[in-house]
Amino acid sequence: LLLGLLRAPARPDGLLYPRMAAAARLFAALGACVALAQEVTIEVYYGPYCPNSANYLSMYLQPFLYANIPDVKLTMLPYALDTATHSLPLPCPSPVPGSPCGALAAPLCALQPFAGVMPQVLTQSYVAAVNFAICDLIHANHGAPAVLTHTQADIEQCAVDNQVRPKSVTGCLSSVQPSPEYMQKIMDADARLLPGRMAPFIFVDGEMIDNSQPLLPLVCDKMPNSASCAAAMSMRRFSIGPRVANLGGGDRRWLAWSGTAGLTCAMLFVALRVKTWRAEMCQIESARRGLMPTRRFNDFDGDEEDASLAE
Repeated sequence: LLLGLLRAPARPDGLLYPRMAAAARLFAALGACVALAQEVTIEVYYGPYCPNSANYLSMYLQPFLYANIPDVKLTMLPYALDTATHSLPLPCPSPVPGSPCGALAAPLCALQPFAGVMPQVLTQSYVAAVNFAICDLIHANHGAPAVLTHTQADIEQCAVDNQVRPKSVTGCLSSVQPSPEYMQKIMDADARLLPGRMAPFIFVDGEMIDNSQPLLPLVCDKMPNSASCAAAMSMRRFSIGPRVANLGGGDRRWLAWSGTAGLTCAMLFVALRVKTWRAEMCQIESARRGLMPTRRFNDFDGDEEDASLAE
């Protein structure tokens, strides 16, 4: 409808009809909203053998990924530096379980190939690698629930569940080493850490944030014009898994009725505006051709003006 208005013929004096001008202003406003959209960069450096990291990534990062917010770039890497020496222990990764280096190999195999282009947009393959790393992290920190294990079979299952080729991970477990790109990212992050903080270390647009806060509101505060953020923030509870939110029955009914009412009102408004516009177009065109009285606008007063307009 708006495109049709903009393509319609202009008045003889070269001005757009009033409705066309309104449509042009609406397009300008929409363009301004798009221009205000801001890209947000998130960095997550987590301990591969750290229950606090497992809790944060599963409770806050994974639901954020399922919310599918556009214009976001993510850096996510395992962090296993010795806090005293600010370097990796040797050897690291290590075949000895029960330590950060002992749990480093699998996430390094999955995430290190993306290190050179991080912060990375949330492509399907990258999100799959991130979700695999979260699954592996939960198994590595299997104190709760204690029934979980962290074996090669578990690693393969995490890969299958998250659409990552199992051999791309298991095939490099015994030989993977930190790449220069990975080490550069980790060392840069280590230099920015605030004293007294514990993993995971979270940065939003370069600013280190408290890892006890949900990630989604912090990001959406920086993206006030994002429709995806508005939809995600309207959900009161997020659950881990393919469903973005788990709403109760009352909430679902309320959202359904309010959405239906809003859509109905919008359709009625558009129909009324189209009807009004068509009537005005007919009146203006008829007046221009001299087919009807010219008292369309209140600012024409006097016989002289009427006679000139009729002519």
